[in-house]
Amino acid sequence: MDSVSAPAGAPRRRLSPAVRMQQILDAALVEFCERGYVDTRMDDIARRAGLSKGGLYAHFDSKDAVFEALLRRSLAPPSLEGMPEPDPSVPPREFAAWLVDRLYAQFTNPAGLRVLWLMIAERERVGHLLELWDCQVIGPYEAVLQRALAAREAAGARPSVLSRAPWLALSPLIHATMRELVIRAPGAAEMAQWRQAHEDLLVELLDPASRLPG
Repeated sequence: MDSVSAPAGAPRRRLSPAVRMQQILDAALVEFCERGYVDTRMDDIARRAGLSKGGLYAHFDSKDAVFEALLRRSLAPPSLEGMPEPDPSVPPREFAAWLVDRLYAQFTNPAGLRVLWLMIAERERVGHLLELWDCQVIGPYEAVLQRALAAREAAGARPSVLSRAPWLALSPLIHATMRELVIRAPGAAEMAQWRQAHEDLLVELLDPASRLPG
């Protein structure tokens, strides 16, 4: 029976398919990260999710299907609500702080990093999903930044190198993410320094005159 584990004598309740799917994918994330793709079995995922093997197969017909569903779950486009109005009256610092806040919320959450690591580790198997990640997760930030800067410059703001190379705005975070995945996770103080340096860099790129003395 496809139901959650319960203490002896306690009533058993059935989860909705949507909730059960998330439970399975959460369990799969732990198993794939601990064991690697090759050594993870459907039995391992089922046991972690509190299901029978048959219960797991009622939702997914293979380990490949579980793995792809897990990775696709992380490919939702980011929320870009709260964008400052793109005109010269918006201070570069406000714009930079908005962008940095959303970037770090998107890319430094532990589950997101673990999924990114899985995609990198299994890139030969799921290279198409890495391309999708670039289009659906990275692309929206570049596009909204480029549109906002174009509007600011049309209204009289100083031109910025970010207008023609918006990927530069993401580069410090990509560097930080790779360091965290490959070397070690930064402490809170170190992460705060990285974020502040990232914001300061964006301010200088948005307003080159801000770095000149006087």
